[in-house]
Amino acid sequence: MFVAVQNLVTNAVKYSRPGDTLEIRASEDGDAVLVEIADTGIGIPADEVAQVWDELARGRAARAIPGTGIGLALVRVIVARHGGRVAIRSREGQGTVVSLWLPVPAGPRTAPGVTDLRQRRHTPGKTAP
Repeated sequence: MFVAVQNLVTNAVKYSRPGDTLEIRASEDGDAVLVEIADTGIGIPADEVAQVWDELARGRAARAIPGTGIGLALVRVIVARHGGRVAIRSREGQGTVVSLWLPVPAGPRTAPGVTDLRQRRHTPGKTAP
């Protein structure tokens, strides 16, 4: 997931101008975590938005900026392999928002091992390790 988010942040910086804004947001969305990378950069023309997930896709405005065209395709694959999904909203000249929905496993929301430590600590007659 680090590679996916790093790629999105790198793209947001690459396709923004000095003074533009970049935001990384995360929130709960039902049984998923929603991560959004948003910028106020150059945006993507409406007729090119559907192709951004295609391998080697490079839009007209992007051709003047170094890149390979595999970044967003890689993001899509990484998120899909984690059971998630991706979406993009963009307006030329106004910016882009890429959204990642990642499923949250069912069960307790406590880090693994924390519950075990609490139980051991409070077991009568035993001392904590």
